[in-house]
Amino acid sequence: MNPKLLLGFFYGLVATVIWGGHAVIARVAVTGQGFVPLDLMAFRYAPAALLLAPLAWGARRAIAALGLRRILLLAATGGAPNLLLFVGALVYAPASHGGTIAPMTGPIFGALLAIPLLREIPTPGRVAALGAMAAGVLLIGWDGMSGEHPGAWRGDLMLVGAGATWATFTVLLRRWQVAAIPATAVVTIVSGLLVLPAWLVVRLDDLPSLPLGPVVWQLFAQGVMLGVVSLFLYARAVEMLGATRGASLSVMVPVVGLILAATLLGEALGALQLAGAALAVCGMLAAVMFTGRKTAA
Repeated sequence: MNPKLLLGFFYGLVATVIWGGHAVIARVAVTGQGFVPLDLMAFRYAPAALLLAPLAWGARRAIAALGLRRILLLAATGGAPNLLLFVGALVYAPASHGGTIAPMTGPIFGALLAIPLLREIPTPGRVAALGAMAAGVLLIGWDGMSGEHPGAWRGDLMLVGAGATWATFTVLLRRWQVAAIPATAVVTIVSGLLVLPAWLVVRLDDLPSLPLGPVVWQLFAQGVMLGVVSLFLYARAVEMLGATRGASLSVMVPVVGLILAATLLGEALGALQLAGAALAVCGMLAAVMFTGRKTAA
């Protein structure tokens, strides 16, 4: 294989490992290390905002052209509210649900939103693939009601919300023709400006009691690896592999999430959950590789 393609796949694979591992790291933080979701939001946006500020400054003209309304809409869908839904869900749902439901519902809502906002009509093959993904999500959600993780349905609903808001963010980027990295930079900065004051007010008295080692780890994992490194690795992978191959790497996110949840946290994976994940992953792969969409007349 071409060395450039191999390097592109490596970059993409590392990005998917970071994304797939996010649910595991967050689940441990909110259930075993004494953190609350607001802590993880602060750990995500404080370092990432600082690291991405030069990039936002370099793209300041393009960002200014968006206008305040669009910037706030992007921040509301791809920023702090989205992360709050995701990490808040992991108080109730296992990491295996977090690593699968949110990334699998995103493409479904994205396809639905693209019809009115982008005038893109999915082909019959793509509809079938999206249907398989939806069926897979329902199977995993049923596991949260009657399987190995009863009661996880509360978190599952929040994870569906996280997938839906992220889908809205990505569709808006395409509708407004905004480059993903500058948009992510400004969304991160806006989210940081909103989250950090609230975090200091709510958690100021608790700061001395937070464990230093886990705080440093979460700052690195949430703010540096997830907030910055994965973004650039994926962008570089798409650049080297092309859009279709790059997008197909996202299929690995739920697979990585399941593997890490089982091996690192010892979470039991029920038959319904495994069947749902397999069905949805096949649907995701088919949607990316073998089906398409057409523009409405």
